[in-house]
Amino acid sequence: MSDIKKLEEERKTIIATLLRIQKEFMELERKSGVTEKDIHLNPVGIIKEYKEQHEKLANRLVDIAHELKGSIRT
Repeated sequence: MSDIKKLEEERKTIIATLLRIQKEFMELERKSGVTEKDIHLNPVGIIKEYKEQHEKLANRLVDIAHELKGSIRT
């Protein structure tokens, strides 16, 4: 498998994971009344885990996009 194919597969996996995380978080919002303030101001527990995982995956997605386009992330 070529490097481009591997990157495209990784990108698809990351997008699917981000969508799953978003869906789970939306359920948490509905059930527990989580707000933007809870997310951005000293998140704890599962909220912190969701935020960290989302940030990590989103950054990797940006890196992949740059690799696929041959550009440099600055």
